[in-house]
Amino acid sequence: MVESVETVGCWDKTACQCPKYGGVRTCGPADHHAVGTMLRSAVILLARRWTTRVDEVLAEGGLTAGQLAVLNLLTQRPSGLTQREAADALALSEAVMSTRVSGLLAAGLVERQALKGDRRAHLLRLTDRGREAAHVWSACSSCVQHSVESAVSLQDLSTALAVLSRMNAALGEHDCSVTTDADTAPQPRGFAPRPEQAPTLGV
Repeated sequence: MVESVETVGCWDKTACQCPKYGGVRTCGPADHHAVGTMLRSAVILLARRWTTRVDEVLAEGGLTAGQLAVLNLLTQRPSGLTQREAADALALSEAVMSTRVSGLLAAGLVERQALKGDRRAHLLRLTDRGREAAHVWSACSSCVQHSVESAVSLQDLSTALAVLSRMNAALGEHDCSVTTDADTAPQPRGFAPRPEQAPTLGV
């Protein structure tokens, strides 16, 4: 994958030059690109503020939003999960999961049980206290979510979800390679050709 992409404006278009493949391509209208950039920043800011607010609420119970996510996951899997399985389910590294689990173990909300047939593996399971904490603090977390949701209509929420789902799908399909005409010479870094001359991605 490409580590970075330089983006430069070109008349009414945005041209991206890939430092790995050397080609220049038009990515679309400049205003479309600008709004997309603002949307990305808004999503990142919303995620940070939302998590921070939830953490503030959960701090009273000695929990973080990340730890509550682990408790809720284990609530759905009463038979238990290995730490690796829990990390995969929440799309986390084992290091991050280990930190979250350590705090939950220390608080007596989660326990480790040896996995039958494999002495090296252990299942994570909720304790009674952990099950109660998951119920109580999930309700408190829902209050934060309600305050966010109430600021917009159901229609707007549905539209936002649909848009973000499509953008997530596009990221999953993203290919950094640049396809250009064989007779088109690579342009110098940072150069944006006129829109009608700019090579585009093959569709």
